[in-house]
Amino acid sequence: MKAKEISSARAILTIFGGVFILVFAQIVSGLAFDLPLPTGIASVIFGLAYVALSYLLIRLYCRLILAMETEDCAIGKPSIPLPWLVWAFLLPVAVSALLLCCPGELSKNQLSTAEAINLILNRLAVVGLGAGVVEEMVFRGLIMKTLEKRWGKLCAIIFPSIIFGLIHTLGNEMNIIDCVQLLIAGTGVGIMFSLIVYESGSIWASAVVHGLWNIIMIGPFLQIGTDHTKDVLFSYKLATKSTLITGGAFGVEASIFAIIGYSVGILWAFYLSKKKKQGGKQPVLP
Repeated sequence: MKAKEISSARAILTIFGGVFILVFAQIVSGLAFDLPLPTGIASVIFGLAYVALSYLLIRLYCRLILAMETEDCAIGKPSIPLPWLVWAFLLPVAVSALLLCCPGELSKNQLSTAEAINLILNRLAVVGLGAGVVEEMVFRGLIMKTLEKRWGKLCAIIFPSIIFGLIHTLGNEMNIIDCVQLLIAGTGVGIMFSLIVYESGSIWASAVVHGLWNIIMIGPFLQIGTDHTKDVLFSYKLATKSTLITGGAFGVEASIFAIIGYSVGILWAFYLSKKKKQGGKQPVLP
C-alpha cells in the first residue's frame, strides 16, 4: 500500500485506535484474574489472552481500516537477530549493576514456595510477555508503521515515542522534575525500541528487549528503589535521594543510568544499521 493512500485523518485515528486496542485487550484479558485459579495460572492465561486478542484486533484493524496486513506493520514471523538478544540481557543487567553500586540496603523477602511460584509466573506473563509484546505491536507496529506511510520515518519514530513517554506519566503523582525526567526516559526508550524495529525488520527484537527489561528491572527477582518492596524475592533500597539516580516518582527506569542505557542502545542501532548497509550480516534466531 502506498503512503499517499493513508490520509492524515486515518493516521491520527490509528493512534487512538492503537491505544484503544491496548486498553480494551487488557481489560478483557484481565477477567482471567476473576477465575477461581492460583494467581500464577491466572497470570499466564492473562498474558496469553492479552497477546492473542491484541494481535487479532490489530490484524482486523489493519485489514478493515488500513487495507494492510500485519506484516506491513512489522508484525510477521518471529525472528530475533543475535545482537539484539544479547542487548536484551546486557541493558537491564548493566543498569541494575550500576544502581547496586550506589549505597543501599539489600533485603530478602520471606516467601513460601507457592508465593514465589505465583510471583514469578505473574511477572513473566504480565510485565514480560504481556506488556513487552503488546506495547511493541501497538506502538512500534501498528502506530509507527502507519505514521511512516503517511508522514515518513522520522515522524514515525519521534511522535509515537513521545506518546509512549506521556502515557507512562498517567496515574502517577509527580512534580514537574519527575515528569520531565520520565518524559525524557520514556521518549528515549521509545526511540530505542523504534530503531530496533527498523534495524531488525520486525517488532520481535524490540519485544524481546522490552520484555526482558521489564522482567529484570520490575520483575520477580530483584527490584531497586527508594523503599523496600515486599512482592519480589530481593529488594534493594537506595540510600540516596537524588532524583537522577532514583528516577523520581516513577522509579529507576527513569534514572540517569537507564537514560544512558537507552542512549547507548540508540547508538548501537545506528551502528548496526550502518554496518548492514555496508553489507554486513547478522546471525538470526528463528
